[in-house]
Amino acid sequence: MTLFAFWRIFDCLYAIPLILATGMVYSASRHEDIHDVLRHGLRLSGWIFGFMLMVLVVMMILF
Repeated sequence: MTLFAFWRIFDCLYAIPLILATGMVYSASRHEDIHDVLRHGLRLSGWIFGFMLMVLVVMMILF
């Protein structure tokens, strides 16, 4: 049973490209220069990842 729970954690890896794509698309709608898009997109992706991580920690504490 523990092994099955360990393999389920790999399902979270699907979130990485979605987070990066969300950050890049949002920043591309705000900036035109590719360097600004990449810089802002990666920074925004970091914020999204951090927020999702905080929500995960809170959920693990509560449940």
